[in-house]
Amino acid sequence: MSNELKFEYEGMEVSVIYNPATNSVKRIVTESGTEIHNDELTFDKSAVANFGVMSAEEQAKIATAWGAAGIKTRIEEGQLGSIKNA
Repeated sequence: MSNELKFEYEGMEVSVIYNPATNSVKRIVTESGTEIHNDELTFDKSAVANFGVMSAEEQAKIATAWGAAGIKTRIEEGQLGSIKNA
């Protein structure tokens, strides 16, 4: 299992990379080939019961899903990119 998740969302390319050594999640968003967002967040392991006893694969899935959900919300709310305003 890779610690990286890549997907397209609302016309933007999103990359979420989990670093298990630092418990950080790096998120990069590009639109039309231009990087429009890049941040790194620390994943709080206490948010998941028994995170430490999970396999590395399970840990990566949880951390990358957490990072992806957060960035999707920011895109939906129009905080990133050229989202159409209603």
